[in-house]
Amino acid sequence: MQKFPVSLDRRKKSSAFSVAINVILVILIVVLVLEVTFFARFKRYYVVGESMNPTLTGAETDEHGNILAGGDYVYADTMAVPQRFDIVIINADNGQGQRKTIIKRVIGLEGDKVELERGVLYINDERIDEPYVDPQNNDPEYADNTVGPYIVDEGCIFVLGDNRTNSSDSRSGYGMIELDEVIGVVEEWSMDLRWLVTPVSTFFDFTLPSLFSGCAA
Repeated sequence: MQKFPVSLDRRKKSSAFSVAINVILVILIVVLVLEVTFFARFKRYYVVGESMNPTLTGAETDEHGNILAGGDYVYADTMAVPQRFDIVIINADNGQGQRKTIIKRVIGLEGDKVELERGVLYINDERIDEPYVDPQNNDPEYADNTVGPYIVDEGCIFVLGDNRTNSSDSRSGYGMIELDEVIGVVEEWSMDLRWLVTPVSTFFDFTLPSLFSGCAA
């Protein structure tokens, strides 16, 4: 007579434990599905070099070109269509037969007229204010700061680095960038959350940024 209540109590505890395990498994599956879905669309990139300063901090390199620590991590939407002034990840020929993954800002779209005059940008003959460009990185006497006009080719974009005096971009070997060379558009939320994304990524990735799609600035 006394064993039955004890057995029932154990059964209740076992049932509660099973429910808890099932709930945990469901949560884990949901998290896994969301993670797979997220990373199928958004790719993480490690910024290297100075060409996007001060907007982005790029990792320094030593005299042999080896990547040192210190760069920002950002996420790019691989399904987004680049718009003017977006920051994009590109894989393009550098004019020397080498394909490089780089990060730049979209300045001109197909059919746009783009011109730089002593560091001042004109798009379709309209002067453009560029708050993301630091005057200290935009020497008016620098040769590549007076170029153009260029007419952006069909199916292409014209890109520049925010650090105008230290950037390889559409003014130099890369030229016009074809749209199919654009890997993704850096998301605003990714920029806003760099204070979190960069230290967390740095902590978990340790000294292996090159394994996580490093992109040269």
